[in-house]
Amino acid sequence: MGFQDEEIIKKKKELEQQKKLRESQDRLEKEAEESIYDEIVHIIGEEVHFQRREIPDLKISIYMPETFFLFTDDVKHLVYPGANAPTHVFGGENINFQMSFHQTEHIVPDDGMKKFMDITADLMKAVGPRVTIIEKKVLEKEDFHIGVLQFVSRAIDMMVYNFQYYISMEDDRLLIGGITFPSKYKKRFFPLAKEMIDSICKLKEEV
Repeated sequence: MGFQDEEIIKKKKELEQQKKLRESQDRLEKEAEESIYDEIVHIIGEEVHFQRREIPDLKISIYMPETFFLFTDDVKHLVYPGANAPTHVFGGENINFQMSFHQTEHIVPDDGMKKFMDITADLMKAVGPRVTIIEKKVLEKEDFHIGVLQFVSRAIDMMVYNFQYYISMEDDRLLIGGITFPSKYKKRFFPLAKEMIDSICKLKEEV
């Protein structure tokens, strides 16, 4: 095979790769226009249906993929090997992100959420170069607030995008939630995570 033939083959491969990349980007852009409230949502080619699920232990409900399941303690500690694993972790086999909740005993009143978020962001920054704060905000729901902190952290083998959110629950005890995914999937998972957090409702007390 001559030099020119090798160059032609090389060029064809480059063009094929560029075409696949464009098709992948086009697909992600179309998927990003979909909402968790649609009948079917496409997540990197997978068809997914979201549904509102109640979590009675935590006294909240939230939209999540219907295939998500609550991790057993064994699986949970594999995902979170430290001693402070969240009390509830949800995930699925074909969707590369997890959702977690941890009911704490820390007291944070709802009307003090903004101040708490300022302190939390400062503490997070003090962690150093392993964490980069992207955004800090407080969402106003009908009858409560949700503090939301977005940051990127460095794992052993990848960069991880994090949504960490905070809700003042019964007796002002702080509920901490999280949605995490590989940063390389941010374009697809980012709008889903925002909608999921915004869908959180507190369960009504039974009279």
